[in-house]
Amino acid sequence: MRAIGISLLGAALALITAVTGCTIKQSIAQPPSGQAGSNSSPLPVEGLCKSPDVPPSDVAHKPGYRQFDVSVTDSSGWPVSGLTQQDFVLYAGSQILPIAYFRERKNDAPVAIALVVDTSGSMRSKLPIVKQSLDDFVENLNRCDEVVLFAFSSRPILLLPFSTDHHVTAEAMEFRPYGPSALYDATNTALQSLEGADYPNRKLILITDGIDNSSAASENEVAARAKRNGVPIYAVGIGDPNASGKSHVTDVRPLVGIPDQNPQNVFPVYPPPFVAFRSGPDRVDAKSLVDLSATAGGQSFIVPTRGENGGKSFETAISAIDDNIARGYAIGAVLPQDVTPSTVKATVVKRLGLDVRARPIAAAP
Repeated sequence: MRAIGISLLGAALALITAVTGCTIKQSIAQPPSGQAGSNSSPLPVEGLCKSPDVPPSDVAHKPGYRQFDVSVTDSSGWPVSGLTQQDFVLYAGSQILPIAYFRERKNDAPVAIALVVDTSGSMRSKLPIVKQSLDDFVENLNRCDEVVLFAFSSRPILLLPFSTDHHVTAEAMEFRPYGPSALYDATNTALQSLEGADYPNRKLILITDGIDNSSAASENEVAARAKRNGVPIYAVGIGDPNASGKSHVTDVRPLVGIPDQNPQNVFPVYPPPFVAFRSGPDRVDAKSLVDLSATAGGQSFIVPTRGENGGKSFETAISAIDDNIARGYAIGAVLPQDVTPSTVKATVVKRLGLDVRARPIAAAP
């Protein structure tokens, strides 16, 4: 009887895996079965859920076949859905490339996401709404999406390595504001971490006031790495780009070190009052964020510190990014030998005012 029971259990698990396309892994902290209810998060999964973006074998194995993640957004930054293959044209220079594969993504393709949150002193008043909105964001991701979480002030801090347990990711968002800002170093570190992600479809979300005052890496270095790796950067800048004020330091007190989620890191905090590196309470370096995200093929959102201004708020920016990550188009083409994937662009015919971006990714196996 024991052998029969084990056999039936194995068959059931195989069926679940076949239906979901994901491999189930035990949660880091699963509640007892009696406490599970409709409000509980889905079980986390191991990496390499099967992507639905799989071209026919005879297409995928043609010499020169490349696949592209194509995003289409309107003037407000929201994704445009419902387009068909006939709406798109792929081209490189003056050469039109016939589309060999097409599929619209509707939150059904797994993604690797790096979340990078500025916890420098200038972000103190902005972090409560950041945590609340990001909690909701990660809890509602595709259950196969893997997320790595970084915070940064004078250096990047790994709060949680790649995980599909989105509930644990939300719980790891303990942000302690202090010190200066190494925005470019942190973004560069997150890009490095994405190089080891399971999924070829990779995104980086940067939450900051855009004021860097302690990085070794430059904006150009980080943008070049993102472009080279095909990782779009979605940057949300919180504050007023027109506010004035120079950085200054106040209330310097002795450091107290406490460990974070990663044992080799010590997360420095300051006893109240904290060290504050301020650039005016609401200032945001909008130009740097716009330039960084544009070069990397992503988007930028500049939002007020509190409330809503002309329909713009931190919550709406995160919602727009969520939709951009979940929705888009997988388009494949066989490239001639003289065409490199990075030169391929896409456009939507007969529709004006749309921002269309194509970036090469590895085709799903």
